[in-house]
Amino acid sequence: MSTRFHIRRTILTLLGATALLSTSLASAQTTLEKLREQGYIRVGFANEAPYSYATASGQLTGESPTVFRHVMKQLGIKEVDGVLTEWGSLIPGLRAGRFDAIVASMYITPARCKQIIFANPTYGIGEALVVKTGNPDGISTYQDAVDKGAKIAFVAGTAEIEHARLAGMKRDQEVTVPDFAAAVANVKSGRASAAAFTSLTALDLANKDEGIERAKPFTFTHNGKIYKGEGSFGFRPEDTTLRDAVNAELAKFIGTPEHLAMVKQYGFDESNLPEKTAEQHCAGE
Repeated sequence: MSTRFHIRRTILTLLGATALLSTSLASAQTTLEKLREQGYIRVGFANEAPYSYATASGQLTGESPTVFRHVMKQLGIKEVDGVLTEWGSLIPGLRAGRFDAIVASMYITPARCKQIIFANPTYGIGEALVVKTGNPDGISTYQDAVDKGAKIAFVAGTAEIEHARLAGMKRDQEVTVPDFAAAVANVKSGRASAAAFTSLTALDLANKDEGIERAKPFTFTHNGKIYKGEGSFGFRPEDTTLRDAVNAELAKFIGTPEHLAMVKQYGFDESNLPEKTAEQHCAGE
């Protein structure tokens, strides 16, 4: 075997090793590094005012996108592009790579924590029911529905379903729909006595439609306390670097005068500041 062949084989081996090393380094790039490099991030949302929704002109807005844009700017990511998705498809869409984050003010719950990871909460809020104007069936709480055997409309994948079941609601009392408009339509048609939302969503929907109203008072207790859901941004389980960077920025921002002024236009104030961490919510505390 000639010396020349030995040299050529050695060079090819080195080139191959270099290519493998380059591929390995590229694959080691974190999602945060990739996003900074490309200058934008795609996020999933589900059109729920005032949390995360598209305006008539197509602009993504609401509490969640507004806070998220601030955080991304601090992390060196200039643009946030929204991908409209049905609520029940947000987590599957994230895990499938359709987008890099869920920015829909999603409640942090133990069940969801088994599928994705969450940043620390950006807000906290209670729930409420939407009913026909005048509340003809007298349904103001989950317990009312349980006692009367009434049906409630729920958007697929929302935490309200779990809470109603904790209150004793049977599955044949649930009317599961794909979106918020369908939930309201079921109430107005009489197929359901009420529809369950967060209190701000219920108020927003009632203000836009004279045929419905937000039922009062609404109470739901969990572990001896009136329940207050807390929501934030969701990420794929492997994107801990991105989640941790977001948490660092949220710790400096949530509750500041700048933050409160930013979310005031969506109906949020000091009473909506979160009280727990994502870790506590995931543990069911």
